Amino acid sequence: MTQGKPQDDEAIIVNGISFSHKDIFDVVDDFYTRIQNDPALKVPFQSVHDWPEHIERLTHFWWARFGGRIYLFNDYNPVAKHFYAGFNRELLTRWLEIFGETLATHLKPDQAKLWKMIAERMGESLSIRNDLLKEEFAALKDKK
Repeated sequence: MTQGKPQDDEAIIVNGISFSHKDIFDVVDDFYTRIQNDPALKVPFQSVHDWPEHIERLTHFWWARFGGRIYLFNDYNPVAKHFYAGFNRELLTRWLEIFGETLATHLKPDQAKLWKMIAERMGESLSIRNDLLKEEFAALKDKK
C-alpha cells in the first residue's frame, strides 16, 4: 500500500464529471454481486476466491484509471487473466449490459454515460488483445 484509501467523499474529475470514491465502490460492489448471480458470467468468475478483496482491487483499478491517486500496489494484467478465464466477445457483451444497468442504478446520467463509454472502449481493446493472444497460441500450436 502506498497511501491510505481515499475517504468516501474524496472525488476525482473525469472530463468535467465528478466521481467520488464511494460512487466507484458502490458501482463495483453491486456489479460484482450481480456477476456472481448471472448464469453466463458467474462461470468465468469462479476463479475469484475472495470477493471482498476483488471488489477492493477493482474499486482501486477504476479509481486509478480515472486519475485518482494510487493507494494499493497491484500489478494489473487483465489480458492474461481474462484470456485464461475464457473471455470472449459474447461474455463482454453480457458484462457491458450488466455494467450499464449497474451504472444507471447508482449514478447520475452524465456519470453513467461517461463511465459506460470508457468501459466499452476498454472492453474493445481487451477483446482485440485477447484475439491476438488466441492467434499467437494457435500459431504456436500449429508449429508443433
